[in-house]
Amino acid sequence: MSDAKIQDATSAQAAARRHLEGHYGADKIRGVSFSRAWYSTGARRDVWEVEGDVEIKKGMFRKEHRHFKYQIDPDTGRVIAFEG
Repeated sequence: MSDAKIQDATSAQAAARRHLEGHYGADKIRGVSFSRAWYSTGARRDVWEVEGDVEIKKGMFRKEHRHFKYQIDPDTGRVIAFEG
């Protein structure tokens, strides 16, 4: 992904969107809605956590909705862990 420092929730959401586009393909994503983005401090490392839903095109008429949750490293902008 990108090696950019994550300063705020908007840039964390942009990093999550880039990962979704890389995972599913930019032409397959029909909509991304973010429900939460927050900075979480931990014993080992601090992370940005981003949650939301994505709509993925699965054929001519079929779409699939998926919920996702990402943990993003605030220093590098790389996705550490994800669900969905």
